[in-house]
Amino acid sequence: MHSSPIYKGRGILRGRLMKLKYKVIAKFTMMTNKEIALLMLAAQYQDEHGHVKGLHHKYACQGGTMCKQTFYNVLRSLAAKGVISYKHNVLTGDYDIIILDNDFSYPSSYQEGYVNLNRKVFSSPGFKKLRAKEKALLLLLLQRTHENRSSYQIGTKKFYEKYMALLGVTKHVLRGYLHSLKKFFSIGVKDGKYFITFLWRVFGERRAESEVDQYLGYIVRTGCRRNKVIVDSDTEVKDVAQLLKQYRQAAREAGRDIIDILDDSLAVCKKLLLNGKYIHKLIRQELGIEYRLTRPL
Repeated sequence: MHSSPIYKGRGILRGRLMKLKYKVIAKFTMMTNKEIALLMLAAQYQDEHGHVKGLHHKYACQGGTMCKQTFYNVLRSLAAKGVISYKHNVLTGDYDIIILDNDFSYPSSYQEGYVNLNRKVFSSPGFKKLRAKEKALLLLLLQRTHENRSSYQIGTKKFYEKYMALLGVTKHVLRGYLHSLKKFFSIGVKDGKYFITFLWRVFGERRAESEVDQYLGYIVRTGCRRNKVIVDSDTEVKDVAQLLKQYRQAAREAGRDIIDILDDSLAVCKKLLLNGKYIHKLIRQELGIEYRLTRPL
């Protein structure tokens, strides 16, 4: 087991979720496809500190992305490469993970640059079929095009020298990567230069669910699994996630954390079905707010 700082960090609803800093993107050049898949999965559920609460192997195994043993192997290899640190929770069988160098909690963090992963393309068959180093090159080019703020211009000779060294491949292989990435970028050559431009039609479409809603839905489901609360309705999960939004300010004013309050409330519901109205009542009790049955969720 790889040791890590104790999970903390409760930054939510600040627009800093599902992003990877350029410092993290630079590490993709040394990663395998399975490692990239697990890292991008973890990034979907991180808070603004880069912390992922209670990632279970079932999340990675859904859809055949990887088997249980591969999940453990990849977790260890990502830690060995300095991409993440993690703590194994023996009682719950899951892992608290920190994506290293991906803290967005301080004011200047955005200025360091990042790639936003909240795009449909990253879950598309076309992206998944790319080889690991093709994905690394794609993300590096996203960085260089500043996510559609400019076209990346570089001499052809310099391009090959730079990316052959970064990716550890031959010129022939790198040329093949560029051909594959023409589905994602406009790539042209003029006067001995490459002109590479982000294709808005490919990268512009966001996921149907917002970053915050995906994160909070994950937090609710993780809390339920850890507390053995039965989930048989997506609607109930969404209702409870909305409660976290609704009471976050009241919790802050009371010197409490809304996610800790959720965990305390779910502990009361052990082996019961998740019920948004009951959780609503428990949250208000925790905050010392009178609960009225007629109050809408």
